[in-house]
Amino acid sequence: MENHQLYIAFYLNRHRINKRGECKVSMRITIHGQREVITTGVSVSPEVWDNNKSRIKGKSPTANSQNNLLSTWKSRATSIYSDLLNSGMPVSSTFIKNKLLGTEDKTTSLMEVVALHNAYVSKRVDVEVCKATHTKYETLRKKLEAYLRKEHSRTDIFLKELNQRFVIGFELFLKLEEKIAHNTTIKYVQFLKRIINFAIANEYILHNPFSAFKCTFQPVIRECLTQDEIDRIHTKEISIQRLAHVRDIFVFSCYTGLAYADVKKLKYSEIVKGNDGGMWIQTVRAKTNIRVPVPLLPPALALIDKYKTGSYTGADRVFPVPSNQKVNAYLKEIADICGVKKRLFFHIARHSFSTTLALSNGVPIETLSRMLGHTNIKTTQIYGKILDTKIGADMKQLEQQLMKK
Repeated sequence: MENHQLYIAFYLNRHRINKRGECKVSMRITIHGQREVITTGVSVSPEVWDNNKSRIKGKSPTANSQNNLLSTWKSRATSIYSDLLNSGMPVSSTFIKNKLLGTEDKTTSLMEVVALHNAYVSKRVDVEVCKATHTKYETLRKKLEAYLRKEHSRTDIFLKELNQRFVIGFELFLKLEEKIAHNTTIKYVQFLKRIINFAIANEYILHNPFSAFKCTFQPVIRECLTQDEIDRIHTKEISIQRLAHVRDIFVFSCYTGLAYADVKKLKYSEIVKGNDGGMWIQTVRAKTNIRVPVPLLPPALALIDKYKTGSYTGADRVFPVPSNQKVNAYLKEIADICGVKKRLFFHIARHSFSTTLALSNGVPIETLSRMLGHTNIKTTQIYGKILDTKIGADMKQLEQQLMKK
């Protein structure tokens, strides 16, 4: 690492003497061979200047006052230097000089903008965004701090220093050092680009240094349960109460498509009679704040009734839902008990509703998109994978029509 040690010295500018025979005292700031000079505002006769001590001789009130002023200059410069070292920002004599004179570059740093952005998001939790969104941005902040320490030996960087190499390096750091999968890595990069757009909107930076970086996701197969697997989980006798309880809310999601956060916050007041005479869920998605209308199928209705009349009734919430971490841990046990070989996690219920129950049974993708609360039908098209069972049934129907002809 470069030597950024600070050297401060005061000296008389003997080339310029005023009418009283006094010379101005200047302060020289030296860091890594780079020098900057500041005029301190102190003027003294050469006879009372001590070159060895860089001080004014004597203890008169005037001498004490002027020496105190020189000490103040040195103290302020040292303080700025320490702040730069502690923050990990670039250290230079020019920056210290400009800071002392109040002419420093007003450039904002990346971590300052991240903090401002995350505070902005925090204020909108439960109003425009869900808590999980704020948590993701805070996780991004920690990943950026780790990247800066590991790859740049600092804790912050000016926005004007950012370029495409920085974001490419961040992508590689997440994949190689943090062992994060490609699509999750790209999500972090997307969040970072949103923060840079926030900086542009607030005029902290004039251009997007990451504009040429393309966030490309790799195609993934959305795992889902077959109808047989859903039925096995639904009908299995489970004597362990905590597992039976988690099984119920998981099956409820299989028949409604509600995400974990939406099942957790679901209220009885959101279960209403629809125009068709049936019971509907009319709620607002926690993630997107989009209204979600879902007609209730008989298995879902039965579970609502079970918890309404059972010993679990509490407040206005339909289900008492454990933490997401506990739910996913219990689902692993449930998979073993029910003989399901797939990796079971709560969100697979939403996938199963979309593919196995809805699309495979002829529900139009536009209708499914409304029930899932998606803001863009392209998101719903991820579930457009048609199961082999659906293909087989359609071909059987075609075979029967051909036979009739």
